[in-house]
Amino acid sequence: MKTAAFIPVKQFESSKTRLKLTRNQKIVLTEMMLKSTILALKKCKRISSIVTISADERVKKISTHYGVKYTFSKEKGVNHAVMVGEGICKENLYNASIIVPIDLIYLDPNEIDLLLSITSKLNRCSIIVPSVRMDGTNLLIRRPFNLYGTSYDNYSYYNHIQSSRETGARTIVVKSVNLSRDLDTLDDYDNIKAHPTNRLSHLISRIQNIR
Repeated sequence: MKTAAFIPVKQFESSKTRLKLTRNQKIVLTEMMLKSTILALKKCKRISSIVTISADERVKKISTHYGVKYTFSKEKGVNHAVMVGEGICKENLYNASIIVPIDLIYLDPNEIDLLLSITSKLNRCSIIVPSVRMDGTNLLIRRPFNLYGTSYDNYSYYNHIQSSRETGARTIVVKSVNLSRDLDTLDDYDNIKAHPTNRLSHLISRIQNIR
């Protein structure tokens, strides 16, 4: 099974508006989360290709540095970015995709490989990992990659479940202690500060010194 991992990235200055950070803090945070996500996915044995999708030239520069693919997408949201990624899947004959946001606090390559091993045994399936608040979608695996269109808007978790079931494909929901956690709100931010062993703890202390 050939699997492409999509990493959609907003313009750095437009990222994480709910965290009430300064412009420079948002830039540093987004850059570090992107780098950390790429490094984690490069450890996954079952991912054939990592593709960053963004309108931000800084994403292109980072992708080149780490040896992953970059493709341009206009700043039209995650759904549009995923459609651009699907074109890459079609061109390169990938039969599965995984969509990975950059803000997964406890992203674990071993868990990703485990989920993809399940996907490899099923011809038509969708694996959905909801956010801890059970409204958003933290990870989405589709086989085939265009099994259904994505709905990264309000309540994407429920939208994706419904879309998957309508295709008649096997629909699997995974509630993961690690993969369900993200950095989206001030509560998430405070949780990271309170648990200094996770992979973004050093970043929190760093951005606090930036204005």
